[in-house]
Amino acid sequence: MTGVQTCALPICMADSDPNDEIENISDLINEGKCEDALKKLKLLESQMPNNTEFLMNCVALRIDIGLGLKNSELISGAIHLGESYLDKTSCHQYKNHLYYNIANGYSSLFLLEHEKNRNIKLIIDNENLQMAKTCFRKAIEENDGLNFSFNAVLWTNYGNCLDHLGRGIEAIYAYNEALRHDSKHTMAMGNRAVAMWHFSKISGAYRTPISISAYQTLKSLLNNNDLIQFGGIKAKHSFQGIVQQIENEFNDKRILEQNIEHPAYDLKHLSEFEKTYFEFCSRYKLFLNFHIHDDLCEPALSDSIFIRLITSVNDTTTFYTLAKYINQIKEDYAVARLLLVQSQFINQAFNNINQQTTYANTLDYSQFNIYTGLLKSAFKEAYNILDKIAHFINEYYNLGMKSDIYFTSIWQDGPKNAKKIRERILKSENPSLYALYDIYLDFKSGQYKQIQDIRNASVHERLVIYDSALTDWDEKNDKNNIGYNTMLSQTINLFQLVKSAIIYMINFVELEENKKRKDERPLPMLVETY
Repeated sequence: MTGVQTCALPICMADSDPNDEIENISDLINEGKCEDALKKLKLLESQMPNNTEFLMNCVALRIDIGLGLKNSELISGAIHLGESYLDKTSCHQYKNHLYYNIANGYSSLFLLEHEKNRNIKLIIDNENLQMAKTCFRKAIEENDGLNFSFNAVLWTNYGNCLDHLGRGIEAIYAYNEALRHDSKHTMAMGNRAVAMWHFSKISGAYRTPISISAYQTLKSLLNNNDLIQFGGIKAKHSFQGIVQQIENEFNDKRILEQNIEHPAYDLKHLSEFEKTYFEFCSRYKLFLNFHIHDDLCEPALSDSIFIRLITSVNDTTTFYTLAKYINQIKEDYAVARLLLVQSQFINQAFNNINQQTTYANTLDYSQFNIYTGLLKSAFKEAYNILDKIAHFINEYYNLGMKSDIYFTSIWQDGPKNAKKIRERILKSENPSLYALYDIYLDFKSGQYKQIQDIRNASVHERLVIYDSALTDWDEKNDKNNIGYNTMLSQTINLFQLVKSAIIYMINFVELEENKKRKDERPLPMLVETY
């Protein structure tokens, strides 16, 4: 768990008298003077008992004070107050802020739980984290995107929630979104650096540059006044701790001062399709690596991650057996990605091939051609990788499942215990395995319902894609018909989800193998690649 929570952002009250007092209370919270903050807040509440806008500010302030005082009752009361405002007509314009503050409340309750019980198993099916995740997503749905400062803290704290759940790659996406709204947001910069550093061990040759980059980012933030404003004194202490840990990794500390530069990848010698391929995959970050600098450079344009195993000297089969699973998954992902880019590359050769197939014109702007077919195929290939991840987990853990091995079935012990997570998985204390389980929970809850509907329709029924410029299918909820723009965006969303799942799977193995490394110093074995 790495993300440091940004302090709740009160709802601004234009030209209202209490604004200065609210800012003073926020300053007291950030300085760690929460008892004084609570006294001031109660005094203001007694003076303005009927001011709805002010009371909604109190939701945010009470949550931050409750976290500072480690008072779960104070936080729970603020959550219930915020939830009571959601159905009030006068509060509809503030729904995004309300959901955001309620989400912060649930996150804060989890943080207090975590302080008392630091067992990583706490994140499994944690009601507070699940509620926080749901409310952050509702805040994003309700948000108009116009308030850049609010967007930055909203995406940062949503990223923190994902990070608590072990879903660090998706947290990085959220931090990137926060930085798109505010490129200097200290908490987004810092938490992203920490998340990247935690995945550096499976980044191959790029491990050292990631650590250096994270170190330099965090060190540059320590004396930034915004760090205290947005994260409080705890954020500074947390980042100082990570800086120290990274320093301890290097005997020669001068390495940490190096400039990390990567020359731009030379696209001149490439064909038009190759340029399209690299630019498209770079834009949507579809390569299996951790490059965080210039997108179009050599380290950013490769699928470099892989597993490392600890086996006995006489074991000549385990690594190669599991490596074949990884090879298959990476191959499937690479092919699916190629199909996706081909669906976007309009060219005469494909046009000529397309003319060889006759389709009926159904007079409703539906599209049947080689390009929509490639898009559907890319989607199906990417989706199928999730089940292969389940097969890998079954093989790695020797779970003994012989049939019906799917991403939706690997987590329970069978139909009789359908609601009980497998003991082997629960006891793993492996955050990346828990991240995969949480993705499963999102499928189960309906978070990815449209992705599931697209997959089921395209595999088992029919999926008709319509021209988004000429029809309004993008706004309809119809599992057999879909607008082109929605199909493309959901396919890209699926690819980013699958990429995250693959990385969690690789890191799950890394964390499991690290447990073996604590007991003995392994001898390295080189493996040929191609």
